[in-house]
Amino acid sequence: MPESVKKSIARTRVSFTGEPKEGALAGVPRDGSLGLDACLPEQRTLRALLALGLFNRLGLGEARPPAWWGLHTLVAYDITASPRHNRLVLITDVPHNVAPYLLPDREGGSSLPGLRLEEFRGRSTYIAHHLPTGAQLVVTGNPSGTWSAAQRPSPRWDFFSVDKPLTESERTQLEQVPDMDADAERLLAGLTTRIAAQDPQGRWAIGNWFSDPLQRPGWLNVDGSEERYGKRLWGSARQWSFRWNGFPYVEDVAASLTAPQVGLPGATVHDAGNHLDVRLGRTTLSLHGRRAPLQQTQGQSS
Repeated sequence: MPESVKKSIARTRVSFTGEPKEGALAGVPRDGSLGLDACLPEQRTLRALLALGLFNRLGLGEARPPAWWGLHTLVAYDITASPRHNRLVLITDVPHNVAPYLLPDREGGSSLPGLRLEEFRGRSTYIAHHLPTGAQLVVTGNPSGTWSAAQRPSPRWDFFSVDKPLTESERTQLEQVPDMDADAERLLAGLTTRIAAQDPQGRWAIGNWFSDPLQRPGWLNVDGSEERYGKRLWGSARQWSFRWNGFPYVEDVAASLTAPQVGLPGATVHDAGNHLDVRLGRTTLSLHGRRAPLQQTQGQSS
């Protein structure tokens, strides 16, 4: 791919993801897409697992097992997902706060089952390896989305390292995850890679699932109760359902998965009345949340 074409695609990607230019360039694939979904199969599986952790929280009906992983707190942080072909990079201004939610340690608590610290680079980059999938996850505080080659001792000595095998608790937690087909993995992984996505024309925004960066009038005026953070993402095989309270609007989430350029190739949205269905192949992800006001929906489709 000519460098000029790659830079043009990266600029478009930045306009949707908010990534730094260097991070977007590193994620542009050879297929001409933005690269949000072009990845190794093991990466896709890791991102789908991460979605189950991020989008399951106590407080919305019957809690699903990934709610106990404790990852749902991460959607309260400013995190920019920078997906690459062979790794998922999470860029944040508080990497030393984010990494402990993901990496298991001797004390237990919040973690993505099976994740291990591979090495620590520079002053703020945690490079992790997921034992069950073999995929790599990076948490970095470098605004560029890149990191130093210099390896340093980790500021946290108690994170499990790559030579620590899966614990029995981790095996049990992973066995509780339902089987999903490849298109379901793609849809769930797409939720993860678009946690901070927004339309450059101002028609929709995800806002890390806690605020509206577009500052639209009348945007979901919710109270301060914990109920507004309720989330439940669950299903099996080709049928999945995602319910949440508060931010963002259902239409915004559907647009992030289906809109031209940024959406998953082949994904379509269908209005089912009280919810929206996003379909990919024979797989359906039903989205249940706050619907946008009619005038706003008309603005999105204009």
